[in-house]
Amino acid sequence: MLKKANRTVMNMGLAALLVPAALTFSTTSASANDGGAAPAPVQEKVTPSVPQQQATTTTNQKVIVNVSALNIRQGASFSSPVVGTATQGQEFAILKEANGLVEIAPNKWVSKSSSYVTIASGKPSASQVKGVSTSTPSTSTASASASAAKETSTPAPAPTTSTASGSTVNVARSLVGSPYQWAGNTPSGFDCSGFIAYVFNHSGHSISRTSVANYWNMATKVSSPQPGDLVFFQNTYTSGPSHMGIYIGNGQMIHAGSHGVAVADLDVSYYQDHFLGYGRF
Repeated sequence: MLKKANRTVMNMGLAALLVPAALTFSTTSASANDGGAAPAPVQEKVTPSVPQQQATTTTNQKVIVNVSALNIRQGASFSSPVVGTATQGQEFAILKEANGLVEIAPNKWVSKSSSYVTIASGKPSASQVKGVSTSTPSTSTASASASAAKETSTPAPAPTTSTASGSTVNVARSLVGSPYQWAGNTPSGFDCSGFIAYVFNHSGHSISRTSVANYWNMATKVSSPQPGDLVFFQNTYTSGPSHMGIYIGNGQMIHAGSHGVAVADLDVSYYQDHFLGYGRF
């Protein structure tokens, strides 16, 4: 009987020793699953994205202006502010290229389209360089800024009747590639009538922004269009005179369509079907 009691006491003592270990294990497990500190996340290596239209540096190339007036813009975008004008025959060293434009001096960009310029190898002829410095940016930032300021501070003379149409076409060409925007009237976005108002007001005319129908009523009708005249269309998105462009010769016009400012052939069946007539301001 005594031996049995001793065995009972010993078993109870052994159980008492084992219980804390079990409790300790259970408590630790619960703490890890319910509010315990989570393991630190693995830090991933992130590669910085590269802009799709990053400017690239160009050496030993020049741009030659082929039109009578070409916009000089402040940045590498057709929506950047116009800060000057390059004239036909001018040559500039190309510093960088981006977004269809070339940099000809610090913060001075022009279109590289073959419709307006020629890209050639070599350095520009010093005798033909006017208005914008072609020295390297590191040594001529001040002189380039001064040259640009002089150019933009002197107002250009109003075109005469014989040159007005050419100026209109050149301004229109300089805006090719500008995006479409309903009711837009700046290079950051045009609709068709806003484009007309901008071009004519920047080529020696003074007209107010109005509707296509009003422009049709204002214009003198012509049967044999000349470059710089207007071409009108009707019943496009609405009834009556509803779209217009600027005739540039050879059966083509420049207009602000749904895909932005672009050159279009007038013999396309859509334009033939909706043609209204030609006009002149």
